[in-house]
Amino acid sequence: MEFLLYWGTAAQMAFIIIVFGGGSVAGLYIVRRLVPLDRLQKNHEIASVTFGVLGAFYGLVLAFVIVATWERFSEANANTHDEATALESLYKLGAALSEPISSRIDEAVLQYTRTVIYEEWPQMARRRFRPDKAGAQEMWSAVLSYHPIDGREQLLMDKAIDQLNEISRTRSERLLFYDDDLPAVVWLVIYLGCLITIGFSYFFGGDIFRAQMTMCLFFSILLGMTILAILEMAHPHQGRVAVPDQPFRYALARMQELANYRMAKITH
Repeated sequence: MEFLLYWGTAAQMAFIIIVFGGGSVAGLYIVRRLVPLDRLQKNHEIASVTFGVLGAFYGLVLAFVIVATWERFSEANANTHDEATALESLYKLGAALSEPISSRIDEAVLQYTRTVIYEEWPQMARRRFRPDKAGAQEMWSAVLSYHPIDGREQLLMDKAIDQLNEISRTRSERLLFYDDDLPAVVWLVIYLGCLITIGFSYFFGGDIFRAQMTMCLFFSILLGMTILAILEMAHPHQGRVAVPDQPFRYALARMQELANYRMAKITH
């Protein structure tokens, strides 16, 4: 169901209603046509106990998966903030150094940030991202090639290396969040459990078919929406609910403000 990640919200809801809701109602109709109502009603006592146990078990599975995917999504979002913050800190440290290393570090940081915003983020959203082998190499090259002239610059360079380590770590984790997914066995349990749970609801035979059909419809749509929520959070960089690039845009704006301030100070 990953194709749903690239659909609009209205299209996603229409898919859930048609496939999950419509499919479950169609299955109920077929069962009621093939199995007499009195035979279904004889199974109520056993079916109710079995359905209760099955529903509780499947509910626990979905609850566990939702919590796990939400934690994963939150980690991806926090990781984005950490990477952007480290970039801004490195830019400020570079601005405190002497020329020409100051301009070289600042330009490398700005280029990296713009690449993330305008190239990597859209590619990650479309799942077409191919990690650049250079990555943060230009920033590393600029920092490691410089020899501090005094103790103050040595301290600044040590802090810059700490920020570069943070950028490299968060970038690696961002690529892991982009490539990773829930294990296939988890998706198998989710989809198979959904089919079994909906199927067990057919073992009940209500005297009013429309009432049972309505309950089955709402129950199936609820399961479909839950699975869609899991799907969205399991892919933090794709879909309608994705980690935004706002932290990088904010960091870039702060860098440009600092650059404008430095330029104005020089001219005056």
